[in-house]
Amino acid sequence: MKKIQTQVLTIFMVLFIIFGGCISFFSTRLMQSYANESQQEDLIEQSKLMLSNFNGVADTVQGFPDLKREALKVKKYTNQRITLIDLAGTVIYDSSVDDAPLENHRNRKEVQAILKGESQGTATRKSESTNDTLYYVTQPIVDQAGQVIGILRLAKPLAEMNQLNGQIRQSILVFSVLALFLTGGITFLIAKYIAKPIEEVMDVAKDLSNKQYETRFSGNGYGEVTKLGETINELAESLEDQMQEIAQNKERINELINHLVIGVMQLDEQGNIQIVNPAMCQIFEMDSNDLLGRSYLEATKSYGLSHLIEKAYRKKEIQNKEIYFYFPAERIVDANVVPITGKTKAETNLIVLLYDITEIRRLEKVRTDFVTNASHELRTPVTALKGFSETLLDGAMEDKAILKQFLEIMLEESTRLDLLVNDILELSKLEQKQVPIAYEEVVVKEAVLSTFKLVKQKAEHKQITLNLLEEDTVKIEGDKDRLKQILANLIDNAVIYTQAGGTITVTLKKTKEHALITVRDNGMGIPEDEINRIFERFYRVDKGRSRNSGGTGLGLSIVKYLVENFNGTIAVRSKVGLGTTFTITFPLHHL
Repeated sequence: MKKIQTQVLTIFMVLFIIFGGCISFFSTRLMQSYANESQQEDLIEQSKLMLSNFNGVADTVQGFPDLKREALKVKKYTNQRITLIDLAGTVIYDSSVDDAPLENHRNRKEVQAILKGESQGTATRKSESTNDTLYYVTQPIVDQAGQVIGILRLAKPLAEMNQLNGQIRQSILVFSVLALFLTGGITFLIAKYIAKPIEEVMDVAKDLSNKQYETRFSGNGYGEVTKLGETINELAESLEDQMQEIAQNKERINELINHLVIGVMQLDEQGNIQIVNPAMCQIFEMDSNDLLGRSYLEATKSYGLSHLIEKAYRKKEIQNKEIYFYFPAERIVDANVVPITGKTKAETNLIVLLYDITEIRRLEKVRTDFVTNASHELRTPVTALKGFSETLLDGAMEDKAILKQFLEIMLEESTRLDLLVNDILELSKLEQKQVPIAYEEVVVKEAVLSTFKLVKQKAEHKQITLNLLEEDTVKIEGDKDRLKQILANLIDNAVIYTQAGGTITVTLKKTKEHALITVRDNGMGIPEDEINRIFERFYRVDKGRSRNSGGTGLGLSIVKYLVENFNGTIAVRSKVGLGTTFTITFPLHHL
């Protein structure tokens, strides 16, 4: 605001000084001229008045002594220099000079004017007798007969005349200085009044340029400045609304990008990473702080992806390819690289989209393996049934011993086929979570004892000891029949894979939030490289033994899905020759 006030005040002062100086100069000249003319006319009028005291006093030229005496009388009443000059130019009397003789004045301009017959004469020059610059006025002196007998001259120093001019100049200067200060003060107040709202408008504009969109003009303006302030406020409101909308949209986009399961990465024209979302960080197994600002070559560590990005930069076209990652982990991703052209074609940014399809490809393989294994598992009993049926129809049924043997085998195979089909249907329902669960309070100990009864005969046949170790009284909310199904699969498997004379122990305990059920045996164990695969469909550690025991190879898969339907988890630890331990964790709250 001070800058505007200073500018306005400076401009006004300069203009005032220029115009005031010009006006003062011309008015001073005019007033000086008017004052000089007034004094000259006054001196002329005085000379005319004095002339009445001299005209007709002398009868002839010889009457100059009388004129001199008259001049001495008049001198008492005036401060003007009085000079009497005869027609020959001789000075008869001069009031400013003693009786010392003066030079002849016949050639003086004012004297020449009278001698030439003019009514009066005037002149301005420096006096040789007094050494002062004087203004002279001459009048002709006539005798009683009306004849010019001499010349009356009055003189006034120009210094006295200029003294008035000096007073005029001083007065004008004082007035100008006072007017300058007065108008300067008024101008300062006016400039302040004018500049303050303008400065406030400028401050609001600066705040808007600094993204402070909540600022508003609240000053008291005038006329167009008020309209300007209102316009600035409307602009500020519009910008604030737009920036809020942009911020909301940006936040929505960020939330969307951050919650996408697809990895998103933006590269600038130099190939440096500008934006990266959590899904992309998970794929690269790096933190976003380690990725932002780095080159994609350092981050991707994949020749296939780097080649695809370079191709997109070069061709400025969308690129798509399925790429294998071998580091930091083996992954299969569906990569899409989308070029985004900036203001110029050289400014090309890229959006890199990576969709991790590793699990999809694994599930596809599992599905393919399932179809293959299911076909194989179904083919065995179907082939057996078909073969024995054909054999019987070819005449073997006439032999009652063979007929009975074949029918027993066919019953066994059909039973196995029925179990297999039922397990496949059960597994399918569990995968789609279509199995209803009747929630009730289940005492886990009772479910374990009930399961022991189911496998008791088989365990006694192998002289296997069944133990229940209840460290805490465990109760959960769930489906009692489904819990028995889980326990039956695990305990039955333990009986199958435990050597004669072995031990199977079920331990029950709980923590603050979870119930823990542990099924431990000291059987043959599971090789370490196969532990992660035991929950796969139709997977068998000992394939021949499992099939001979009547298993379908789907039991642990069913167990896994049942546990997940209980919102629980299942884990396994095992060492070959030392046994296997399955640990099931259920939440204690309502499932």
